[in-house]
Amino acid sequence: MLLGALSVGAQEKPVTAADYKQKVLEYSRQIKQSAEERIAMQHAIKAAKTAFFPALDFSGSYQYRINKYDLDFGPGMAVEMDHNTYSLGATVSQPIYAGGQIYNNYKAAQIQGQIASEAEDLTTDNIVYAADLNYWSAAARKGMYDVMCQYVDIVQELANVLTTRFNDGQISKTDLLQVQSRLKEAELNKSAAYKDYQIALQNLNVLMGVPPMTPVEIADAITMVQPLPMHIGEEAALQNRPDFTISKLNIEYQKRQINLSKAKYNPTLAIGFQGTWGTPMLNVKGSDQLWTPAVFASLKIPLFRWGARFKEVNSQKAILRSKEYAMDYTRDQISQEVANSWTSLTENTKQINVAEEACKIAEENLDLNTFSYNEGKLPILDVLSAQLSWIQSYSSLIQTWYQQKASLANIIKRWVFVACSNRKNTFITIFLGTDFTDLHG
Repeated sequence: MLLGALSVGAQEKPVTAADYKQKVLEYSRQIKQSAEERIAMQHAIKAAKTAFFPALDFSGSYQYRINKYDLDFGPGMAVEMDHNTYSLGATVSQPIYAGGQIYNNYKAAQIQGQIASEAEDLTTDNIVYAADLNYWSAAARKGMYDVMCQYVDIVQELANVLTTRFNDGQISKTDLLQVQSRLKEAELNKSAAYKDYQIALQNLNVLMGVPPMTPVEIADAITMVQPLPMHIGEEAALQNRPDFTISKLNIEYQKRQINLSKAKYNPTLAIGFQGTWGTPMLNVKGSDQLWTPAVFASLKIPLFRWGARFKEVNSQKAILRSKEYAMDYTRDQISQEVANSWTSLTENTKQINVAEEACKIAEENLDLNTFSYNEGKLPILDVLSAQLSWIQSYSSLIQTWYQQKASLANIIKRWVFVACSNRKNTFITIFLGTDFTDLHG
């Protein structure tokens, strides 16, 4: 009765691991949030680009003087002023040189757009990883529940035999009570396993955006063999890690901030055209409206700011150094994670064979001890001990399979790039190879 014989369930449409990840990706509010942040940065890039182009502004004013007003130039020389004063104006300006502010702002916005895109990939990566752990945790809980059901059946069968033999006067009541006690313990453990399984299914529903109590069943058993990726090394992993890419982009962004701090204190030059139509400033009654065109050039040369430029640049340089240290730390973390993930995967995969052999031994030991007890050669305690070894072996096997699945999910997260087609509906996981026959036959 090896674990491979465990039932999968009889739901109409059980959910596979791949289907589950797909549904999680489609529902994930975190991915949708990251996508909107990416879209926001795309618009910000376009907004920053408009600073290169001419700007057009319109203005207007109107004033009505309530009291009568005459401009007095002496006796008999008063001039009546109009009550209305108004003007309309338009200004077109084109920056010629902004000290590098416009260019660096635009480049900084582009880098922020790349960071937002990488952040979306990182979020997707984390969601897929969480979905993997969630699904295989549920599969392990189901496997544990199925094993506990078998264990209860084993103890129940022995209890039935001992009850008959006790009624026939063949055994003492002590033997019967010990088995009955073990049966109640097994039933309690079965109930606890069922509770854990149902909670795991509810957790599955939450990530899919389904009410927790909605009936759901998983299709893939914890013992399902999945393809394993080849070892690709630290450098290849660094190229595929969005978090490391983000750390590098943060450095590039900070360099732009240094350039912007310098550019604020560079000379600026702009040219333009301005036209104004309206009444004269001294609007004598009966005066004609005026059209006043003009071209202009604006030059600004910062001269003295009490060392503000130097201090701001030094501040931004210190931030740059902190970003560089952060990138180095991220690289070290990735190096450690890659090594740990590979070691965990290879060793957990090897442990599966050991755990399966332990289950075979425990099962044979249980059969032999039960037979010997029935022959009167062993006490009941040896049978109970063999039963305990049986359930412990199968529990360890389930845990070993889960650890292997978790290690595989982790190594895919650490090494293999997980991307979303159109960042919305489908995911693609790139497996690099499957040659692991030396680890698990």
